[in-house]
Amino acid sequence: MMNRSQAGSKVAVLLVGMIVTLAVGAAGEGRDRSGVLKASDLIGTKVLGTDGKNLGTIKDLVIDPQEGDVQYAVLDFGGFAGIGDKYFAVPFEALRIDQDKKHLALDLHKKDLKDAPGFDKNNWPDFNDQQVVIYEFYEVRPPHEERNARSVQ
Repeated sequence: MMNRSQAGSKVAVLLVGMIVTLAVGAAGEGRDRSGVLKASDLIGTKVLGTDGKNLGTIKDLVIDPQEGDVQYAVLDFGGFAGIGDKYFAVPFEALRIDQDKKHLALDLHKKDLKDAPGFDKNNWPDFNDQQVVIYEFYEVRPPHEERNARSVQ
C-alpha cells in the first residue's frame, strides 16, 4: 500500500510527463505542413555537390524587397577558423532540396567552385551588377526572364 507521500510523488511524475508530452506535441503542431520553406530551416543547411562532397552551408538568403523573391542563397565555403572564408551567390533555382536527407544539392563539383562568382564575406556584391554572370555560371534563367515569359503567355 502507498502512503500519501508516495502517491503524491507518483501524481507529480505523471503530471510532469503529461506536460512534457503536450509541450512536445504543441511544438510539432507549430511546424508548417503546407510545403513552404522557411529561411530559418535553410540557413545552416549543408550543400552537397554532384559527387556527394560537401560544398559548404547556406549562410543567408538575399531577398528582393520589390518582388519578394529570393535573389540568391549565400553559400559559405568556409576556410579554417573564419580565415579564407569565401561566399558564393547561388541562384536559389540552382539548388535542389532533398527533404529526407536534410541537405541541398548543387549540380557542381567542389573543384568547380574555384571558377564560381564569389565574394568576400565583408564585401557583398551589388546583385544588380552581377546577376547575369551568376545566373549564366549556374545555367539558370534569371527570375525576371521567367516572369516576362509567363506574362507573354
